[in-house]
Amino acid sequence: TMRYYSENHMKETRSAFEKEVLRWPQVRLKNMFGCPSYQANGNLFAFLVRNGIVTTELTEANREKLSSKHQTNPFQVPNRIVKGWINVAVRNKADLDKIVSFVRESYRSALERAPGDPSEF
Repeated sequence: TMRYYSENHMKETRSAFEKEVLRWPQVRLKNMFGCPSYQANGNLFAFLVRNGIVTTELTEANREKLSSKHQTNPFQVPNRIVKGWINVAVRNKADLDKIVSFVRESYRSALERAPGDPSEF
């Protein structure tokens, strides 16, 4: 199976990321697809992968804005692209600081949806 996440690769980023997002109301940490995943109101809004952070709840306008400023890729599972999920390259704390506002937008969208409302996955 494909491994999406590597703890040795992402330890520092994960620590900085969690210091920020785990303070936000109603955020829960879960393990999904073997990745540290973050939910609000029972809805996934972000998860960490080997070289970055995937946001799952951004509007198309915000995805375009994010892609215009940062290195991004659509998130792929074997044989398909998950529509609306965007993988942002994050190598260090400075990269993380630049995208945290987008993660917060994804969080806000997740918070507003009904609990456990299935996202596109």
